[in-house]
This record gives sequence, C-alpha cells and structure tokens, in this order.
Amino acid sequence: MKFFLFLFCIISLLFSKNYKGEVFFYNLKDKQIFAIIYENAPFIPVFDKDINQTSPSFIVLSDLNTSIEIPIFKISNVWKDGDNIYKINDAKELILDNKKIKAQKLGFANLYLFEDQNNIKIKSCLDFLKNDEFNKIHQRSNKEFDFEQIIQKPIFLKDGKLSFQEQYYFYKDDMERPILELNNFIYDMKKNAFIHLSQLYDLKNHRFLDLLHQKLKNFCAECFEDIEKMDFNDNFLLTPYGVKECYLPFENHFLDENICINFSNKEIEEFKK
Repeated sequence: MKFFLFLFCIISLLFSKNYKGEVFFYNLKDKQIFAIIYENAPFIPVFDKDINQTSPSFIVLSDLNTSIEIPIFKISNVWKDGDNIYKINDAKELILDNKKIKAQKLGFANLYLFEDQNNIKIKSCLDFLKNDEFNKIHQRSNKEFDFEQIIQKPIFLKDGKLSFQEQYYFYKDDMERPILELNNFIYDMKKNAFIHLSQLYDLKNHRFLDLLHQKLKNFCAECFEDIEKMDFNDNFLLTPYGVKECYLPFENHFLDENICINFSNKEIEEFKK
C-alpha cells in the first residue's frame, strides 16, 4: 500500500509544475492597473479542459465603476494586450498614451498547474498574502473535480489596504453545469492581516441595515427568501467610491452569480467606526 501511495505521489509530481510570478501596481489619476506577470509559464485553459487557452499573465484595469481582466502576452521583451493598448517593458514600466509609469511591486504570485488523464487544476495565487490559514484553505486541491481553477486578482489598493477577488471555477463531467464562486477579501498589507467589515463600520446600526435591505430589494427582491433577515458579511470590496457588498442568491435561483450592492462613501459616512 505504501509503495502505491509513494508511486502516486511521484507521478503527481511529474505532472505538476509551479511557476513564480510578480505582481505590480500602477496608480493613475482616473484608474488603477495591476499586472500579474509570469515570465516562463505556458498557456493555460480557461473554463474548459480542451479549448480557450490563454496567457496566465494579465492586467486588471479598475476604474470608478468596473474591474476588467485583460490577458497580456510577451513579444520581444514587451508585455502587450491583444489590442496593443497596454504595454509593460522589461523594467516593468507601464507604457500608456506614450507615457511611462513606474511600477510599485506588491510581491510575488504563484501559478500551479496539475494535469493527468482525469483532471486539470490551475491555481494563480497571490503569494504575498502572509496568512497560513487563508493559504491552506484557498490553495488546496479537490481531486473530485475534472477541472478546477482558482484565480486570485487584485482589484483596488488604498492606504495599504488591498481589495482582491478570488475566482473559483470547477466542474465534473457528469455535473449539470459548472460552478463559479466569486469571493472578495480585504488585506491590510502593513499589518499582514485580513480586515472584517465590522472593523470599519457599525453593522448593527438599524439605519445601515435598512439601507442594505432597501438596496437588495431594488436590485432583485426575488433573489432572496427573506430580505429582512439578511445581514452584512465579509464578502466585500473597498472601492474608489465606497464599499461593494456581495451575496449569493438562494440555491437553484436563476442567477448563479454574485449579487453585489454598492454603497457610496456619502451614504455610509455616518456608520464609520
């Protein structure tokens, strides 16, 4: 038995590879740009085992209202997007509108690829999150799935507090449909600690709760079984204009993606701690 377990571990190692990457930050007047760059990593599948392969390196473009992920490709020592709008040179400077913008290096990233006859696992993780418990939970494999993908990407950075999103996508060949989970986190890079919404705002304030319930009703009243019992959670992002709080609708609802409610700084100023 021990021999077969040892043999399985050796075979798994042969089919798994790790690639180190770097995470850079560019702060512009009207937007923030993050770049996750893997120098020598191969193309990876996206949402499918066999098709739609793309570069594991990408930029995240965040402005006041949106956050967009754009793959980038290395061509003659310059990283470029498909439309040739965003370029990152060898010095990791962002070239945009004929201007060079210096990068702030946030830390390292790690790309883990595993493939055998039955399944594929892809994990692109932010390595500079120095929290063992989080890393243990959010970088683990589940051998039950035929395709599993974890992508962590930064969204917004202010005062040393990094908002980032974890995209967890998986399926088995006999499942009715794939599952996509989106989870949001705030990480204090100065203190190396995660931040809870309750540390920033008074979540027990009835006016704040009423505001939450009203926004949920306006967005999708039928998405929740009992909106009046809904409470705040830690699936949130800090944004340039305030806070984005996210929920999953009840099971088997026609919406299978996060429902996110935006609070402006002006709306919630009075609830700040």
